[in-house]
Amino acid sequence: MRGDMRRYNRIVQVFFLILTTFYKTDGDCVLSLKNDFGEPSPVYVKNGTFLSSTTPTGDILMRRSEKILVGCPGKNRYVVFGGDATDFEVAEVQCISDTIFRYGLWLGEFKDIRCNAPPWFTVEPNYTECFGGRTLYKVGYQVGGEFLMLYEACFDSQLLTTLYVRHELSPANSFYQRGVRRSQFIDTGLFGKYCIARLYSTKNQRARFNDILGDRMDQRYITRNQFLTRGHLAPRVDFTLSALQRATFHYINAAPQWLRGNAGDWAALEDAVRRRAHSNGSRLVVYTGTHGVCTLADAHNEHHELFLHVDDNNNGIVPVPLYYYKVVYDPKKETAVAFVSINSPFYNRTMVDQLTFCDDICDGNRNYSWLRWRPNDGTHSFCCDYEEFVKVVEHLPKLVVRDRFY
Repeated sequence: MRGDMRRYNRIVQVFFLILTTFYKTDGDCVLSLKNDFGEPSPVYVKNGTFLSSTTPTGDILMRRSEKILVGCPGKNRYVVFGGDATDFEVAEVQCISDTIFRYGLWLGEFKDIRCNAPPWFTVEPNYTECFGGRTLYKVGYQVGGEFLMLYEACFDSQLLTTLYVRHELSPANSFYQRGVRRSQFIDTGLFGKYCIARLYSTKNQRARFNDILGDRMDQRYITRNQFLTRGHLAPRVDFTLSALQRATFHYINAAPQWLRGNAGDWAALEDAVRRRAHSNGSRLVVYTGTHGVCTLADAHNEHHELFLHVDDNNNGIVPVPLYYYKVVYDPKKETAVAFVSINSPFYNRTMVDQLTFCDDICDGNRNYSWLRWRPNDGTHSFCCDYEEFVKVVEHLPKLVVRDRFY
C-alpha cells in the first residue's frame, strides 16, 4: 500500500511539474512559497489584491515586466533591497526573469526584498453595525494609500468578545507559507483598561476557576496538557503569505478554547475546509464564531458559567464560549453548511446529546467524507443545515441559501 502511495505521489508531482512548465514561458518569474520570500516579509499587492498562488503547485507565476507593490506599512517600517535600506514604505518592483526583480537601478533576487521590521496591520471600525448594534471592525494593511481588508469581526465591547469573523477562502489558499514563526497576539486598545494577555494567562485561569467553582477546583480542570488557549477564529494558514498570517494574531480574532478541541476537531475542520475550497475550485465566504457560555461543575456538581474576568459591577467579561462554529458559504452556488464544536472536553454523553441542537447531517453522509473529525480528542462536533443552525445562532448576517454545501 505504501509503495502504491509513493508511486501515486510521484505521478502527481510529475503531473504538476508538467503543468507548471506549461504555464511558464521564457522570461516569466516563478516564485516558490518555500524559497523565494524574505523575512521580515513585506505585504505584496498585485492588481489591487493580495498576492496569492497561481499555479497547481502553489507557486506564484508572473509574466515578464509585470509589476507588484511591496509594502512595509507602519511607523519606522521601510523597504530593504538586499543589504540597502530605503526611507520609503512602498515600492513597485518588476519581474525580469525566474526569481530576478528590478526596482530602479537595483536588480536582484526577490527573496532579498524585505522589510526592516515586520509590517504593522491595521484594525479599525468599518462604520457599519453588526448584530444588536455591535461594532464591525475590519483588519488588514494600508498599502500605497489604499486599505486592503483581510477579515472583518463583529465585536461586543460590553462582554469583550467577538461574535464572528468573516473572511474569504479561495482555491489558492490551500497553499501557504510553512514554517513561519508564530507571532504574539496583540491588542490595539480594543479591550480598554483590561490587559487581555494577562486574562488568558494560566495563572489567571486558575484564579478565576477557583473564584467561580471553589477552592482548588482549578486542579480538576487545568493541567499541563489541558487549559484554555487563544483560539483563532479566522485561521492563520487560511492566508497565503507570512505578513497576512501575522495579521490574524489580534485578540479580536481569538476566543478562549480548550486545548484538546483546538488541536483536535477544530484543526481537522480547518484543514478540511481549505482542501474542499481547492478541490471545488470555489471562492468561499467563511463565518467563524462563538455562541453561548461554557459551564463547569463545582465540587457539588453544580454548573457555573466561565468568564476570564469581571467588570467593575462584577459582571462576567471575556466569556469562555460554549460553542465554536464555522459557516461555509458558496455565494455563487448559494449553498451553505454549519460545522459546530462543543467547547468542552468535560461533558458526559448525556450533556453532549442535550447540547447537540440540530440533526447531524455529516454523520454517515458520504457527501461529507472529506471531513474527518479527530477521534478521542475529548470534544464533540456536529454539522447543521444552515436554516436549522440560524434558529439557534441568530447573530450572523442573513445569507441567501438554496441548498447544502458539500
